[in-house]
Amino acid sequence: MLQPYTIFKKGSAIKCWECRSDSDPKCADPFDNSTLSITDCKQVERKEHLPEAQATMCRKIRQKVHGEWRYFRSCAFMGEPGIEGDERFCLMRSGTYNIFMEYCTCNSKDGCNTASLRSPAVLTVLGALLLVILSTVNYIRHV
Repeated sequence: MLQPYTIFKKGSAIKCWECRSDSDPKCADPFDNSTLSITDCKQVERKEHLPEAQATMCRKIRQKVHGEWRYFRSCAFMGEPGIEGDERFCLMRSGTYNIFMEYCTCNSKDGCNTASLRSPAVLTVLGALLLVILSTVNYIRHV
């Protein structure tokens, strides 16, 4: 039952926001798309190194380089939405030279690369914090 929807979704075009915060400060979070027009990913030029690939998703990249945040929003050509298909989560990476990156992809609706998505690490920390609080409350009750 899910397969026809998946085939339709892959074949349908998606529209995404395209901008860079280094040339347009409104591209940063909180995102202000009031002066941007949304891009039809079917119309985006194919990548030279991926001549057969079509843009089927939206992408948002948030980078911290030497303490400065940079944002990139665009159509995406490879990968899958979110992490293991769950768009609520983003891929997090950190590297040498004080560089941090959050890579989010989605295809659930046009313009889905607007909002901040959650990372699994943040949810893990919140879950652990909740367990500590509940354990403390339970301990206090029994003392």
